[in-house]
Amino acid sequence: PPLGYPQEGLNWGGRFEYRHDETNNVGLVNPGASKRDTWLMNNLLTVKVDKDWRMIARLNGSYSTSNQGDFYHGNYLEAVLGFAYRPVANDKLNMLFKYTYFYDLPSPGQRVGVGGVGDYSQQSHVLSVDAIYDLNQHFSIGGKYAIRTGMLKDNVNNGPWHSSTTQLAIARLDFHVVKQWDIMAEVRRLSVSAAGDSQTGALVGVYRHVNDNFRMGVGYDFTNFSDDLTQLSTRYRGFFVNAIGMF
Repeated sequence: PPLGYPQEGLNWGGRFEYRHDETNNVGLVNPGASKRDTWLMNNLLTVKVDKDWRMIARLNGSYSTSNQGDFYHGNYLEAVLGFAYRPVANDKLNMLFKYTYFYDLPSPGQRVGVGGVGDYSQQSHVLSVDAIYDLNQHFSIGGKYAIRTGMLKDNVNNGPWHSSTTQLAIARLDFHVVKQWDIMAEVRRLSVSAAGDSQTGALVGVYRHVNDNFRMGVGYDFTNFSDDLTQLSTRYRGFFVNAIGMF
């Protein structure tokens, strides 16, 4: 069952799980019963530092072993520390500073083909800053800069670990059409130093404010990459639905 610790200015929620799976591999390359033990955890902590600042921390992970050998193990760890700035006296400016440590060693069962989830193992450090500023009652401008450093390994060809640095820059414009409706557009540029490659694209969307703290949107992403640098898939082009909560 999930656990929680609510206090004034501090909230923690967590979940811990253990799983044991057995599969009869009749007719496969490694016949016989395969056994897997998996430990999982999810943790989220929010702290009200003062009236203008909030701290956000997340720790998620899984540790999985198989009796088929080391090649079939799978490990995952995501540790996030972020600070959100939303000044009470001047709410025109909102900012988010975030650091992420991401370690992902997917098992063979998580690999879904070229450009998909599980094609790469990674040990990454990601720093990012997001900001948005209200110019007036109709227009807001914003941006994001993020950099990822660390190591990647090609799982498809079982390649060696190699260093990788990627940078992301986003410029954004929001148009508040009426009280409850917004139109937004972004220009995005992704640069991968090891490959000497850069991509530029756009994203557009329409959002409706459900209340003061929540809005829903739909749009179209013209790029092939995510604004989350821990996500290495190249399958992001297309329509999307997005929900945004604010505190």
